[in-house]
Amino acid sequence: MHRRLVAVPVLLLLTLAACSGGTGDATTGTGGTGGTGGAGSSGGPTASGEVPTTGGSAGSSGPTSGDPTGMTGSDPSGPATTDPATTDPGATDTSPGTTQGTDTGDDPPPLDETACQGYATRYWDCCKAHCGWEGNVNPATEPLQSCNKNDQSLGPVYDVMSSCQSPAEGSAFTCYDEAPWAVSAKLAYGFAAVPAQGDVCGRCYQLEFDGTGHYNAQDPGSVALGGKTMIVQATNIGFDVGGGQFDILTPGGGVGLFDACSYQWGVDKAELGATYGGFMTKCQEQHPGDHAKQKECVLGRCAAVFDDPVLAPLAKGCEWYVGWYEAADNPNLHYQEVACPAALVAVSGIDRGALGDIAACQGGASCSQQEMDNCDCAWTNGGKNCGQDDGSCCWTACCA
Repeated sequence: MHRRLVAVPVLLLLTLAACSGGTGDATTGTGGTGGTGGAGSSGGPTASGEVPTTGGSAGSSGPTSGDPTGMTGSDPSGPATTDPATTDPGATDTSPGTTQGTDTGDDPPPLDETACQGYATRYWDCCKAHCGWEGNVNPATEPLQSCNKNDQSLGPVYDVMSSCQSPAEGSAFTCYDEAPWAVSAKLAYGFAAVPAQGDVCGRCYQLEFDGTGHYNAQDPGSVALGGKTMIVQATNIGFDVGGGQFDILTPGGGVGLFDACSYQWGVDKAELGATYGGFMTKCQEQHPGDHAKQKECVLGRCAAVFDDPVLAPLAKGCEWYVGWYEAADNPNLHYQEVACPAALVAVSGIDRGALGDIAACQGGASCSQQEMDNCDCAWTNGGKNCGQDDGSCCWTACCA
């Protein structure tokens, strides 16, 4: 049963790139659906179930769908990404234009010493994303486009009701080309839900995985993922997503609070794995302590749920989680905001390049009183979600 999410006041902008927010508490979960499904695994309510906002600025409306630890969710009424018939999610776009970045096939330069600490969770709820509503994006950019039940683009029509509020053939769903993909052995692209703080839609973040797990430091997948880099574009929000948390859109990652996937794919919800954590969490329950068997189990679920040729992009994204991503469970990472690769902009249609507002990642030591005054501390849940100091202005303001 979906709850009606109420829009919250627009937060004065302290962006994720400035290391805002806390690290999150393992027991509350945030954002999307990802994670192992246990406390602090990943995922959480995302904006998937949010109601459309009118006016206001980006980031002002509803919670995301997702796992209690990675809450991301999609907004019920957002347009999908580019038409899957014309966009190859595995290809890079090197055509000139106004996009923030370009794709050369080379790995990006490493992050500098001002990078912030964070972690990743996972989700896929099939809902319309928060950034699919015109009232939630920067007026200088286009919203995210959505698709119908058959993954056909709805085009620049942004007022279609979300499938998580009203499941129907013509409702707005997440487009399949938003599944993550590998650019090289060490670099991947994708989309994510981020904390619900300010003008976040369309911002891109470079994530460098450090080889440890957030809730289990020796998580085998997180260890194997160490040294790899991912660039994600923010297309959704999670009011329960902690500072530094990225709830990565991952087919089979768990539906979390909002589930339009059962309807869209014609499967029983039990086939989608754990509500929070999806296939991997369920496979961990079946094969405790055996990462190799867990990976085989996830691949089996990918093949079973996404066996229809129409779902091939989702099957590839699910396989990407096992292969490139090493079936990592809530890996730790360092991150900074970066220019968006053209390939991501080509899929989402959200191009902030002309704004030139990429924020530097600064630690709490250099925070001004004004920066700290601009922090909304609701995310702390009375201090329960603070976690460890992530060096951010908002952690200093709300948790120190």
